[in-house]
Amino acid sequence: MNKYQKLNHFAGAWSMGSKANLWRNVQKQRRKHGKDFELCPATYVFPEDYKRWLNDREMNNFKDMYILKPTAASCGRGIKVIGKKDTVNKRQGYLVSKYLSKPHLLRGYKYDLRIYIVVTCYEPLKAYIFQDGLVRLAT
Repeated sequence: MNKYQKLNHFAGAWSMGSKANLWRNVQKQRRKHGKDFELCPATYVFPEDYKRWLNDREMNNFKDMYILKPTAASCGRGIKVIGKKDTVNKRQGYLVSKYLSKPHLLRGYKYDLRIYIVVTCYEPLKAYIFQDGLVRLAT
């Protein structure tokens, strides 16, 4: 690239921006660093983790609930909660996470906290945090 050129995406940014790729990277860091990376519930990427998910679900006697998300969707489209009696087919492009039964609540409501950061350079790392952020409350 020349000095005057600009990008709107960095190469390899999908390794963090995609749900499935982010989970794969968290999993690698868990294996390498242990408890420091236990920051999200057990997650399974379909179809490769389908059998592992079925085994884990069976070991827990089907008592846990899970959340099924399409890996290439946004704004809550296609999300389903999987209960004890629900069956799920091996689907391409889906991610399943253990549903947190007691999440942190804000005045009794589930919430989503977003902090917006723009990375303008990786070497040296330059990142800017938008001061306002965003909180979405479930109703």
